Amino acid sequence: MRGKPTMIDVADEGGISLGTVSKVLRGDPTVSSKLRERVLAACRKLNYQRNWIAASLRSRQTNTVGIIIPDILNTFYATLVEKLENLASVGGYTVVIVTTGEEPQRALQRINVVKDRLVDGVIVIPSLGSSETLASSVGADLPCVIVDRVAADNPFPSVATDNFDAAYQGARYLLSLGHRHIAIAANSPRLWNTRERIAGFERAMAEGNGRADVRIVGMTVEEARISLEGLLGERERPTALFTSNNLVTLGAVGALRSCGVSVPHEISLLAFDDFEWLRLLRPAISAINQPADQIAVEAWRLLSHQMSGRPVSNPHVRAAGQLVIRESTAQHGRIGKRAGARE
Repeated sequence: MRGKPTMIDVADEGGISLGTVSKVLRGDPTVSSKLRERVLAACRKLNYQRNWIAASLRSRQTNTVGIIIPDILNTFYATLVEKLENLASVGGYTVVIVTTGEEPQRALQRINVVKDRLVDGVIVIPSLGSSETLASSVGADLPCVIVDRVAADNPFPSVATDNFDAAYQGARYLLSLGHRHIAIAANSPRLWNTRERIAGFERAMAEGNGRADVRIVGMTVEEARISLEGLLGERERPTALFTSNNLVTLGAVGALRSCGVSVPHEISLLAFDDFEWLRLLRPAISAINQPADQIAVEAWRLLSHQMSGRPVSNPHVRAAGQLVIRESTAQHGRIGKRAGARE
């Protein structure tokens, strides 16, 4: 035998039909264990390696899915990717992960890169400014699920936190502590999830007769830090600060330290997004927890149903956020006493 062994060589070596070899290599469960072992033994003896590209072209499936995210350093997105990769692996899929860096043009290029890999479906967290062209970039035939940043006219199944309600509940909690001048630090109102968080915050503040102070602080940790240093230096600074995502929270922590502002003695801090490092800081930071497990499971359900041709029920899922109370929030004017249960 010359060159790389083929399926015909495997069939000859095992004394079995070419059809049986093909079924075993496809994982067909109808083949008996005895025949399967004969095929696998012949593959081992010949050091046969399946041509997965050719097999994919024949079946029109690659058992590969793409995950497109703005920033892998964002801890919420990193957590989602890990959970999605585990779900995909259990389902027999390999994952291709690309990042867009919040750049619309790069987002288009990265979507094309993933499509060139002949993936069976994609899960997309849109970058800033890319939602408008997302439908045309992905196309109508490729199974797709949008996660977290869902445009108002989004045509694909989607999964996200109920951002309006989560921010509403967070602001209500701060109001219950006696705070009336509360600032929300947000990255960009061009993002749907950020707009929803601002809207929920403003609704709660209006109902509670509070002073809603909306600050747009930028898309990076450094931009947020610089902007919030300015806020903390104002004469009439807020008594509570609500940060709209984990990157803004990091910027806020840096600003609070550089300005020497004590939490919660001088200002209460509530974060949107909850991660391990919030528990490790002193004081530990109160947060709105986004249910990453539920979001990942629902996103995979919607994508796998599309890829298998099954009908998609409940195509737009909104998961409830959970308030986790720690040490960074306190009664205004009564430090050390807080409303609600403590973690």
